[in-house]
Amino acid sequence: MKKILALAAVAALTAGVSAYAANPFSDVSTDHWAYQAVADLSAQGVVEGYPNGTFQGEKHITRYEVAQIVARLLAQESQLNAQQKATVEKLAAEYADELNNLGVRVSNLENKVGNVTWTGDARVKFERDEAQKADKDKYETYKGRVRLNLAAQANPQVTVKAQLEADMNFKSDKDADFGKVSVKKLHAEYAPVAGLTIDAGRTDATLGNGTFYDSDFNGVVASYDMGKFDVQAGYGRFVDAEPANFTVKKADKTKLEGQEYNFDKDGEAWFAQGHAKVTDKVTLGAFYTHFAKKDLKKDASEFAGVNANVQLTDALSLDGEYVRSLNLVKDADHKSHLWTAGATYDFGMATLGVHYYDVEGGAYVGGSTAAYDKHFADATGVRAWVASASVALAKDVTLKGDYMFDAKSQKFADQANGAEKADEHKGIWNVSLNYAF
Repeated sequence: MKKILALAAVAALTAGVSAYAANPFSDVSTDHWAYQAVADLSAQGVVEGYPNGTFQGEKHITRYEVAQIVARLLAQESQLNAQQKATVEKLAAEYADELNNLGVRVSNLENKVGNVTWTGDARVKFERDEAQKADKDKYETYKGRVRLNLAAQANPQVTVKAQLEADMNFKSDKDADFGKVSVKKLHAEYAPVAGLTIDAGRTDATLGNGTFYDSDFNGVVASYDMGKFDVQAGYGRFVDAEPANFTVKKADKTKLEGQEYNFDKDGEAWFAQGHAKVTDKVTLGAFYTHFAKKDLKKDASEFAGVNANVQLTDALSLDGEYVRSLNLVKDADHKSHLWTAGATYDFGMATLGVHYYDVEGGAYVGGSTAAYDKHFADATGVRAWVASASVALAKDVTLKGDYMFDAKSQKFADQANGAEKADEHKGIWNVSLNYAF
């Protein structure tokens, strides 16, 4: 029955939706989002035909002319970074008819039925936790996941999106939920003017670089992109945020118990953030979030963060983020924080990255994109290095791996003997095979 309901939700996306086709010879004005997107890509030096990195287009051009530029970008897609690819894919969807008339095949556009476009991915992942050095037990998982994404263009301003997901645990033959299909996301995007998007429903929220939170969000998110600067605000519930007890190293050793976040997971939170492209190679950002109170007599949990991304060369990039709780920890005169810094090198067919994480107890609520984020939620926090690598085995097939090493729990006062201690962890690693379609 649940599978039928899930499929019915997908079918609802296609009902009552009419196709929209634009005149291929109509002008694309200089203030249109697509025009601005091409200009931004040109400024990054990836638009073939504009070697000086400047888009010569201070006059309106036709949809066919934009499609020709998009066709050239598609031909060099393997040389683009993730953000550039996302922009090109959005342009390709906008100019699908023109690209088709030009004889350009776009794989994700071929996955289109009427005005509904679908994409998806499948993953098989093995993860092994060698456990703490004082613990002989080891933990490992072997799981699979399939996701199907659908987007229905209701009209030029409204797009309805959904994501179906099925999870599988290959190490257990008693998993009642094996392969069960669920509706992971269902939301509508409204774009009334260029640059402005209002997203409502079960959608995503990414705060900063995603170290603090990058997962599901129930509510409304409004985004405004001005090219060099963007702002975003949201009101709703962070689905994967989990209130929990925590310990901090500066707390009185006799008062370690009872420290907890003061937020209600089922209450409405809100956030605001922005990013500024300082130069073509440097982007800075900041965010603030306020959770609903669990205890009305206490201050609500609040967090703020700053982040930076630097593209040193075409292949080498640096990134970092700092997040701090704005609430004093009881009996500690201390505000918990986390920070991370790292580098990523793109070899073309492969990428290699390494990051350092310093996460104090009371600074993380769950929902991070970081590998092994579950260890960040330990009561005492953790310090660790994480190395990541990915290699393209074939078109749309990628092998990925992560390794967490030199991991230690944050030091804290041990009530038993008053000494400082920090548990050491053995290696934690995973490897996954990923296919996008």
